[in-house]
Amino acid sequence: NQRNHASHHATRLGTTAAVAVAVPSSPSPSSKNQFEIVGAEPPTVSWSRGEVQPPAFRDKWFAIAFLLHIVTVISAVIAFYPNLLSEISANRTDNNADDDAAEDYSDKDNTSDDDNDDDGWMLGWLLTVFSVSLVGAPVLSMLVLGVMSRNAKKLLEGSLIFSIAINVILMVVELVAGIPGGALMHAIMAALLVWYSKSVWHRIPYAASNLKAAVTVIRLNGGITLVSLGALMVLFVWTIAWTVAFTGTSLEPDLMTTKATEHSCDANGNCVEPGDSQLTTLGGILYCLFFLSFYWTNEVIRNVVRTTVAGTVGTWIFSPSEASSFCSSGVTDSLTRSTTYSLGSICFGSLIVAVVQLIRNLLQSSARNRRNGIVSCIAQCLLAFIEGLVRYFNKWAFVYVGLYGYSYLEAGKSVMELFQARGWSAIISDNLVNRLLSICILVIGLLTGVASTIVSFIFEEAEHSDNGILLPGFLTGFLIGMVMASLVLGVVSSAVDAIIVCFAEAPGEFKENHPAIAQEMQTTWDAAWPTVDFNGVAMVSLDGGIGIV
Repeated sequence: NQRNHASHHATRLGTTAAVAVAVPSSPSPSSKNQFEIVGAEPPTVSWSRGEVQPPAFRDKWFAIAFLLHIVTVISAVIAFYPNLLSEISANRTDNNADDDAAEDYSDKDNTSDDDNDDDGWMLGWLLTVFSVSLVGAPVLSMLVLGVMSRNAKKLLEGSLIFSIAINVILMVVELVAGIPGGALMHAIMAALLVWYSKSVWHRIPYAASNLKAAVTVIRLNGGITLVSLGALMVLFVWTIAWTVAFTGTSLEPDLMTTKATEHSCDANGNCVEPGDSQLTTLGGILYCLFFLSFYWTNEVIRNVVRTTVAGTVGTWIFSPSEASSFCSSGVTDSLTRSTTYSLGSICFGSLIVAVVQLIRNLLQSSARNRRNGIVSCIAQCLLAFIEGLVRYFNKWAFVYVGLYGYSYLEAGKSVMELFQARGWSAIISDNLVNRLLSICILVIGLLTGVASTIVSFIFEEAEHSDNGILLPGFLTGFLIGMVMASLVLGVVSSAVDAIIVCFAEAPGEFKENHPAIAQEMQTTWDAAWPTVDFNGVAMVSLDGGIGIV
């Protein structure tokens, strides 16, 4: 089935052609000046369109290394878990020894019924709050997707107006409160947002057409949200396992730390007294490896979801019948490829981000212990910039991995060829879609928080008591609502990326299988850039990254 799908997909996409970049429809003075400003006239280049690869394990050594590291962490959990139990037991013994010895059994008997009643009441409250949040947030998220599919343009416009209004309100509040510095900052932010909104307003219809296409894919293939939920559960379990392994290993005597035997100070004035714990050389290495493990695994889990979404979008565009149900073959096949044949490529790209992230965090930690950290601060800023570039590059590379099954380097080469083929005639940074999604996630979190607060109030009234659970109830509902909403709406951003690439690579096939959506994207493109002739070669990022026109 996978080979047949690859063959069918490759038949549609496996072509190589000379592709003309987007050029002005007529050599008008305005369009000529546009190209003079950014550089040279965009050339006509040969560009090989993507081709679905036959099933094979790519970048397999990175997948093997990743799986071996997972086994190592699990082994550390098994080996050093007793250390953690001993530490917890010792702390409990120290804290409760006196109280346990003085406790009277008759007092226990008198208060046991009240304690049981309180425990039952609290458990009922927690279960109700969790149920309301876990059910309410996904329902609200699906309603939001429905509203997006019908009112994407208005919502994108509203998100910009909302951002401006929030800054204006904060500016006024801070002026009244006598905080001129904060008021000035929000005034500047509001002015910048007004300028930004004016400059991107004409792009909103095109952004809306991409957003509607992405929402259509997600609603037809709801199983993608289950993949996202599964990734969250895996990440949760992994975080617990990693914490146990790291803590248990750090408690192993003379492995990561040793006890200082004399007073000493380093060049930065940090002193160690006899008996203090200090990090060993092996401990420093293990510390770095543990945190590299955490960052790497986190990136791999996130990127598995991204490539799965990209593969599902590609199936929907080129083989609609295979991606038109909740748990369609498009979803399951894409997830299978992401966790098998493409796992090595995902691990490769994720490792690069993890290494940069580790180095940046080590520099941050080092800067806290230095009196003069200017050089370290500059290095941190540089690494943060590099990390952003790598993440941006990976975002598009993993779209190619998910669509075609390329190795990581092949996907990266395709990304660069795609960008170069577009001529780099203009670089824009639109965060229209991400801004809207963030606002929607925040609103859903607030609504579930309010619902949980109402539940808490009802419980307090029923018990005729004030247990101070209103704020905890709101925070619990808010956090659960935010997490659940991000699971559903977060995949929309990845879907937008994949749609942009597919429409750029194969506009003909897109129009053949989805004529209404393709026509809307074509029309809104022409309205946004009337002097540029669209030939299926335009890259416009609508979710916070850099795109090419």
